[in-house]
Amino acid sequence: MLCGTREMLTERLHDCGLRATIQTAFVERVNLTLRQSVARLARRTWSMAVAPTDLEAHLMWYRAYYHFSRPHESLRLTHTLTNAKGEEVVRYRNRTPAMTAGLIRRRFAVKDLLLVPLPAGE
Repeated sequence: MLCGTREMLTERLHDCGLRATIQTAFVERVNLTLRQSVARLARRTWSMAVAPTDLEAHLMWYRAYYHFSRPHESLRLTHTLTNAKGEEVVRYRNRTPAMTAGLIRRRFAVKDLLLVPLPAGE
């Protein structure tokens, strides 16, 4: 944890309807998603992470894409509408983790992310 206390984290997780224990399956799911999305972390690939700065830049870009552009099915909101025939129709609003956290109101296009300069390396 970077900020706060374990009690604060536990309280936030309970507020979201989650348990306070970290499941190994969740960690492995994140690892697999990351390996599948960042070619330089995949096993047996032509893409290699030659320089640590290149890998770091790739990971920063993917992290921004994951949180600000990529919709997550588990975070989508359900809307029930009534059409002209009087039938109820279910629609969904896709959301990203940043939208769920209240940091942004709309998904960023990939073009928006590519136009943001990366921070200067140390």
